[in-house]
Amino acid sequence: MDPHTQDGGFMSTSKEDREYAMWRAYRSIDIANELGCDMIVLWLAREGTLCAESKSPVWATKMLIEAINKMLEYDPKIRVCIEPKPNEPIDRSICGTMGHVMAISAATIDPSRVGGNLESAHAILAGLDPAHEIGFAMAMGKLMTVHLNDQNSIRYDQDKSFGVENLRAAFNQVKVLKENGYGEHGEYVGLDVKAMRTTKDEDSYKHLENRDFEALEMYVMELLMGIA
Repeated sequence: MDPHTQDGGFMSTSKEDREYAMWRAYRSIDIANELGCDMIVLWLAREGTLCAESKSPVWATKMLIEAINKMLEYDPKIRVCIEPKPNEPIDRSICGTMGHVMAISAATIDPSRVGGNLESAHAILAGLDPAHEIGFAMAMGKLMTVHLNDQNSIRYDQDKSFGVENLRAAFNQVKVLKENGYGEHGEYVGLDVKAMRTTKDEDSYKHLENRDFEALEMYVMELLMGIA
């Protein structure tokens, strides 16, 4: 929402904007410390460009790595979790997939503290299989957290409820997480959903009324297995 972040923060062509982005990152780390949390998530929604010729992707990638290095230096305990997104609200993302996250992580001063947050809808926006993106990150020991939801093809980012578009894809995401012990070391699963864009204000929280997501997930699994 801030004008300083309209052209991305860490890779804005404006030095003032980049400094604002770092101030905000440091503030977030301070807040995390106050909450007893050792991890922050970077949602790089605007880290890219609306005009391909407006900035060099080489320079922009280096700016992102430099920004993460500054965060790692600011706090020796903080972990930085990158949530990749291929597009929308920008056209061209600099770090759009889990593969990009792995490369960025390897280029930082402390790769052990840099990983990823896979969101199902973002993988689908990139034309990828969310379960395979999850599996790739887990194989590298880099899946710090995961946001499960759904998406109707490569449209705008929809954040639909998990499983409403593709039950088999939802099943496979849960399968790869379960089979590989996700959560055994304190990792969390988030269900990242929002009201549809056509929803009236008075109805915008209806998707939160049923908070028994464990029961809902089991119900979906039982339906998939034909026992419900």
